Amino acid sequence: MCGYLKKLVIMRFFSFFVLFLASYILHSQEVQWASKVIGVSSEYAQGNGAQYRPFQLLGKPNKLPQGESGASAWRPAQPDAGEEWIKVGFETPAQIRQIVIAENHGAGCVTSVVGYDTDNKEYTFYKSKPEASKRGAGMHRIWLPQLTAFKVTSLKVTLNTQLVEGWNEIDAIGISASEKPVEAMINLAKNVPKELKKENLGPNVNSKANEVAPVISPDGRTIYFTRYDHPENIRTSEDYDVWYAEEKNGVWQKAQNMGKPINNAQENSICYISPDDRTALLMNIYHPDGSLSKGVSVSRKNRTGWTAPQELRLQSYVNEHSFSGFYIGPNGKVMVLSLQDGNTKGGADLYVSFQQADGTWSPAKNMGADLNTADDEFTPFLATDNQTIYFTSSGRSGYGEMDIYVSRRLDETWTRWSEPENLGPAFNTSDFEAHFTIPASGAYAYFCSSENSLGEFDIFRMKLPEQIRPVPTVMLKGVVLDQTTKQPVAAEVIVEDLDQKQTPQRIDYDPAVGDFKVVLDTQKQYGLTAQRKGYQSGGMVIDLTKETQYRELRRELVLSPIEIGQKVTLNTIGFAQSKFDLLPASLPELDRIAQMMTENGTMEVLIEGHTDNVGDFDANLQLSKDRVEEVKRYLGTKGITGNRIQTKGYGPTRPVSPNTTEENRKKNRRVEFTILKK
Repeated sequence: MCGYLKKLVIMRFFSFFVLFLASYILHSQEVQWASKVIGVSSEYAQGNGAQYRPFQLLGKPNKLPQGESGASAWRPAQPDAGEEWIKVGFETPAQIRQIVIAENHGAGCVTSVVGYDTDNKEYTFYKSKPEASKRGAGMHRIWLPQLTAFKVTSLKVTLNTQLVEGWNEIDAIGISASEKPVEAMINLAKNVPKELKKENLGPNVNSKANEVAPVISPDGRTIYFTRYDHPENIRTSEDYDVWYAEEKNGVWQKAQNMGKPINNAQENSICYISPDDRTALLMNIYHPDGSLSKGVSVSRKNRTGWTAPQELRLQSYVNEHSFSGFYIGPNGKVMVLSLQDGNTKGGADLYVSFQQADGTWSPAKNMGADLNTADDEFTPFLATDNQTIYFTSSGRSGYGEMDIYVSRRLDETWTRWSEPENLGPAFNTSDFEAHFTIPASGAYAYFCSSENSLGEFDIFRMKLPEQIRPVPTVMLKGVVLDQTTKQPVAAEVIVEDLDQKQTPQRIDYDPAVGDFKVVLDTQKQYGLTAQRKGYQSGGMVIDLTKETQYRELRRELVLSPIEIGQKVTLNTIGFAQSKFDLLPASLPELDRIAQMMTENGTMEVLIEGHTDNVGDFDANLQLSKDRVEEVKRYLGTKGITGNRIQTKGYGPTRPVSPNTTEENRKKNRRVEFTILKK
């Protein structure tokens, strides 16, 4: 991280030549890229993993049109060594009109191209004179006089590497029958405007120093960032501290240094903040003597402030790269990382890790070739939908040294992803882009840039087009109240997917620190429950099945002291339509009741069932009785004897709302729980 931030600081002093193409999709050109390597004169073997190996030139170009050196290309073993060659095959033999060779570095050394037909007969398609071969990086096209009468199965490309000083790299080799020139194309996100207004967050956030590596809170109201060489840092010279600023009424307030223990005299940086703003991930491991080492630490906010950063234990963690990155998904159980180890494709790759029952994190798992290249992938950001990832890569066709891309997860393996899409020239320039961060709303993207800054690097934001936003989610905020005093009370809040497709989230709610906050998927139902010793648990159903857009909800959970006569509606208890079979989503709340009755061994309760007035009265009355008996039966399976549970079914006779709307009828279809004896 430290080296990366230094690079950000000095990047403004460099410029990069970019062969800029406004559009970079392979249209529907009939081009066939090489699919296998048949032979090669030599290969560069000193790179990490698969860097520069012959198979890197298979498939479409990875670096053009900007034409920079990159590890996702074939590089011979030595520069300026004389003759080198590579022979490649194509999956489908084809008649051809043109040959294309993507030369992204050391271009101009191709001296001959020989083709082979289905009978392995040899044809010389191209032979150059040394003085005519020099050209800039780009797509070297070889036009044939006419469509070949035979089908080409393979090509042998020969280079004289002494013609151009330095390394030679070939990115791709293709054949086509088309009369239209084959172009290397950037895989742009569809319909994203080429120009978007970039908004500086202003002097309350930015300064004449460097503001980099922003992290926006999921609710979009607090931004955390790293500030370099600022007079109010812990150590003003060559120092990195974590700062934050809050937005109030649409205005960013003056940024504040997070102070100790988050910041010390070393290089401090934040990489993640939880939805409730109470858990932060910090780059590096903090040691008692004030030193730092590779890894990641966690700090939690309590009534007295932020705790001393503690190492977040990653099993078998290794990172051979000077840079690293970490980000945790919305449920707190999945972490995406950027690192380099023995399983990387080359440079830094994107990995995933899962939280274990003991609080540690599983060994990092490479997220696969859909995302990773032989070059570097950095700064992963996992959106609140837990499906959309934004990251930086130097191994894909783009506009500069490193560009920002978006991809969406296709399954639960975390290794299958959609083809990454470049966010386009509004976000990516000839410079170095990284640290893309967005709130749960997806309304804005936050990033750092030196263009039109107040000093060095500043933090900016830009409206995020709908096409590259994550799947909408809902931000739920709330408090837990004591039913008797109506005052907030500390409790554990449990959020359960009623489809039971996810592990329940558990949140320690402390009113002295602030609301509980959680991000929920749309088009689902959730059970929201609060529990505290000495109280009956209180809950409700959060129905998001009809939600399709981002919005914020606020709810109050009420806890009732365990007292004789207290009646609680069991909001998450549900049954099959017109039946008394308990739905699986009902079981967690019943399990909590069983636990409470086990802990209070003399407790006796009354369980009452109610229905709406739709249908036959007698049938509804019997249904209400059958349902509470089913609840009693289930509690019996948990060791609660029948003599401690009384049941009563009232059918539609005791409505709490008029049966005039479906919403009111839902309220009347309920199960109630009353303590008879403590």
